[in-house]
Amino acid sequence: IGSAVWNGVKGSWISPRGSKLQGSMTAMAARSPVLGGQFADGVASEDPWNSIVSGAATGGILAARAGPRAVASAAVVGGVLLALIEGMGIMISKAMAPPVPTAEDYANAMKQNDPTAPPTTGGGLYPAGVAGMFAPPTSSSSPSSFENGTTDTTTTFSREPTQGDDTSSGSSSGGGGGWWPFGSQTQK
Repeated sequence: IGSAVWNGVKGSWISPRGSKLQGSMTAMAARSPVLGGQFADGVASEDPWNSIVSGAATGGILAARAGPRAVASAAVVGGVLLALIEGMGIMISKAMAPPVPTAEDYANAMKQNDPTAPPTTGGGLYPAGVAGMFAPPTSSSSPSSFENGTTDTTTTFSREPTQGDDTSSGSSSGGGGGWWPFGSQTQK
């Protein structure tokens, strides 16, 4: 609002006769956002002094009709009151904040999870239990399991029906058995 008034008066002042209103509106539209943004940059700092000075100014302005002595005392009371409120806010936020980590905490964290370690060693991108699943398969003849870190690389897409399979039931669409939903894959 203040920048609109300032730029409106300035635009009217520098405009030629007959176009004062148009010059005022053009100057408000062009320059008001700039001045408002510059003002907001100066006010945007979020420190306790803003509140303390605002409280002192508010107390002084509200007591302006009572005389200079009342203005001074109201300003002091307003500033002290806001200083107490800001001080309590800072104390509470520091009391509730987590402790600052020490160098020893950082060293322990680096030992537990080394970001430069390859994924197969249990550090880095994967948790320790998952890292073994991505290791290359070993040439052992034992069945695979997630506990020893090997995986089974053979895949079976279908199986021949055995004597215990009921191929006449309508549970599978082609009666081929197994998990293949489209019946037997062999031509009859």
